[in-house]
Amino acid sequence: MNRPARTIKKSAVKNIVRFPAIKSNNGQTILLESILESKYCLHLEFNPQVVSYSPQPKTFSLAVEGAPKSYTPDFEVNFESGERAFVEVKPLQYASSQHYQQLFSTFSTHLSMTSRSHFKLVSEIEIYNQPLLSNYEKLYQYRKRPELDIRNLHKCADKFQNSTTLEKLILHLNGIATVREIYSWLALGHLMFDIEHSLLNLQTEVSFNV
Repeated sequence: MNRPARTIKKSAVKNIVRFPAIKSNNGQTILLESILESKYCLHLEFNPQVVSYSPQPKTFSLAVEGAPKSYTPDFEVNFESGERAFVEVKPLQYASSQHYQQLFSTFSTHLSMTSRSHFKLVSEIEIYNQPLLSNYEKLYQYRKRPELDIRNLHKCADKFQNSTTLEKLILHLNGIATVREIYSWLALGHLMFDIEHSLLNLQTEVSFNV
């Protein structure tokens, strides 16, 4: 991971948040400037198209309405396709202001002229999308530290060719797979459910994807 371009410091308006990353900082904890940014990291961690990301990646020198301005985006995100995005995470009420609209427009134009990257603005509306965020929060610990035995996964998958409820799966696999192991499958996508529209609970319909 590249070192942050700007030192993150606690202030009257910012609380430093530590996030236990997987795809950033070689799997070590990263420092963020808000809870909203930490929630956005969950989206990055679960997005299969995201290879890596870095907070406070680089400071750019811009001219906003003729005046010099230094700007450091919140994240640099690298995708499997080779695409790269610089991302600003900001509450909508601030992002919609004339000041930020001018800044973001200038930065977006700068990127289009100087690199093969693009700019993306992400607000709390996208980040706090439910039940998706709650599912990410519930499963992330199992993604960070999974209990995974591939041979046991395939053995268990052979027992269930069709979908079933999570509760029935846990009961039928008692003594074969631990509950933590089953939740690890969910977190890693080996056991699937409608993560965007269904809040994960014991009655959730799940099916193997191996």
